[in-house]
Amino acid sequence: MGYFLLKGYKYYFIPVLIIVISTLILNTSNTAAQKGNDDNDGRYKTVENTFIQFTWQMVRRVDGKTLCTVVINHEGFPNQLETLAACQESINRYYPTNTVVPSPTGTLQATGTPYPTTTPFSYNAFYDETYWIFISEEEVTQITQVKVPDIILNIYPPALPVNAPYVLIKAVEPYSEYKISRIAGTLNGDPFECLSDQCIVPLIQDSELYFWAESSFGDQTEPVYAVARIWISNNYYHVRLTNLAQYTDFSDSCQQIWGDTAQGESPTWVFLPDSPNALRTEHTLHYLAGKLILHRFVDGSVCPAGGLFANGAPTGCGLAVARDAMLEWQNRFDPNIWAAGKETGIAPVLIKSLMELETQFWPENAKHIYEEFGFTQINELGADVALRWNDDLKNQVCSTLLFDCDPSFANMNSFEQAMLRGALIQSIDVYCPTCENMIDLGIAEQSIPITAQVIRSNCRQTSYIMNNLEQKAAMDDMWKFTFLSYHAGYQCLEDSLKVVLKKGEKPDWEHVSANLVCPEAGSYVEDLWDLVTAFQPYLEPQPTLSPLQLTPTGQTDLVAFPPTITPTVTSTPKNYLTDGVLHLFVYIDLNQNRIMEPEELINDATIITRFANGLQTEHKIINGEVIIPFERQFINSDVDLTIKEIFQQTTVKIPANGELFDILRIEPPVVPKYLP
Repeated sequence: MGYFLLKGYKYYFIPVLIIVISTLILNTSNTAAQKGNDDNDGRYKTVENTFIQFTWQMVRRVDGKTLCTVVINHEGFPNQLETLAACQESINRYYPTNTVVPSPTGTLQATGTPYPTTTPFSYNAFYDETYWIFISEEEVTQITQVKVPDIILNIYPPALPVNAPYVLIKAVEPYSEYKISRIAGTLNGDPFECLSDQCIVPLIQDSELYFWAESSFGDQTEPVYAVARIWISNNYYHVRLTNLAQYTDFSDSCQQIWGDTAQGESPTWVFLPDSPNALRTEHTLHYLAGKLILHRFVDGSVCPAGGLFANGAPTGCGLAVARDAMLEWQNRFDPNIWAAGKETGIAPVLIKSLMELETQFWPENAKHIYEEFGFTQINELGADVALRWNDDLKNQVCSTLLFDCDPSFANMNSFEQAMLRGALIQSIDVYCPTCENMIDLGIAEQSIPITAQVIRSNCRQTSYIMNNLEQKAAMDDMWKFTFLSYHAGYQCLEDSLKVVLKKGEKPDWEHVSANLVCPEAGSYVEDLWDLVTAFQPYLEPQPTLSPLQLTPTGQTDLVAFPPTITPTVTSTPKNYLTDGVLHLFVYIDLNQNRIMEPEELINDATIITRFANGLQTEHKIINGEVIIPFERQFINSDVDLTIKEIFQQTTVKIPANGELFDILRIEPPVVPKYLP
């Protein structure tokens, strides 16, 4: 934590291709950062990828006519999907066939159908009648602009009455490749800065603040304006914020999609927390702990059998060793979850709960009926739903492929659709043999917005089904229907609703869950619902500061009722912080004569130092002596000292000159006079 300082598919054989995408990842050879471009708002990272592009022509054996040209980015012949995606128009001209495929309900598929299409003809016979001619190869540099989530900036007053007034400013850089470099602003016109991602700003009176955050990405947030008012009650200070202008508005996109199909209010978990920190959880996740040990994010060698059972589950020792890493890992993606929720209008609580239910935050690839990928185990059918109902996502994926995409996913031929589904799934595949621990954490982070978009697409699919059946439902039931759509698919939801309606029952979750055509999906919906409804925002401990740390000597102009802002000028103290050392001598007074003797000096013990700003350090006591340096600590703030091995604690204060020499006398342990 910092404290403020006052300072009075069109691809051509040309060298460069420019594409704009939001979240899809390419293997890159070079990257650079930029704040934005002329055509796009927001933050974009420029990614450069150089590869060899190969051009092939497919020719008919019967007459030597060229059917089509296929451009690919790998050695060898074009594969089946690449060929059929690029050559569909020629195939239809020379090999006419009915490409409209009956849906599972027997009706013809039309624009907007939610069903994946199938292969309309025998491609083996087609290949027997054609051959390939190699045309050329070119080195192509592809420049892609990847959208980076915005910096998150918040200001907080103390949640409880405090000894001295202050506000806390926090900034979060959601993209782990970069970090917050500075928080800066003005307090009643006086400039301040903190060279970190958190900043405690002491208040002398009612104050106007302008502040912003800067990132190593090379940009900064828009300035935020706030007014802080302070007053005294029962000898404690209270702080509240007014006129706060922040950009944390949140709109429930699924409620907007459903319109009057969903009745009632949104559940309490549908909201945007004040900051990503409110998403923190401290759940014991055995599967995650096992994966962290297996992939060597945690060293399990101190435990028998490396801390793992034969099935990969952690032993008791393994779970204990992995606990800190397990807690850190389940919260390391919170900024990405928060940013994705804000961007897409999907509650961050739902995104995080879904990640926990599916994989316990481990972005693994798995094989069930389908190959499933990422934090939320998206498979080909899930990708089809996402692309079919989300044109923006479809366009993002199309921009990475070497052929033109139809404006509508539903109007594409089945091979183009399969290519897009494959590209979407590839973009969330974190497996990386060349990466440390074989996990690409950059792809893991950038797959989270895709999860949010998949959820939103399922909201659209649920709305489509309910509208087709001319039904309405309570808001909670619409969410549960969406969970069912996400997990079990279109057919399960639609057919289950039809069973309920045929029986003349109300189309709510109570009746649908009792008549599921996919019974195993019911427990999934209930488990996810339990997670989101049980979620409680995390409340961070607030700093505890003394009046001497923040308030100038002799200030008495605060009143018991919040005053209005006045132009009164109050001098700003300049001696809040100091650097220095704590030079301590530590002994156990075994003979209780209160004299430090050589045989009483503590040696090779660890002293834990906790400063008032939350900083914690550890140092070794050698021959009774320990020197603890510190920087930028508040004068007269408390420093808690704990001797780790004997659980002895004491408190000292930071002196104004920063230099403290002290002798710590430890009482000898109390022992019984008589043994039993």
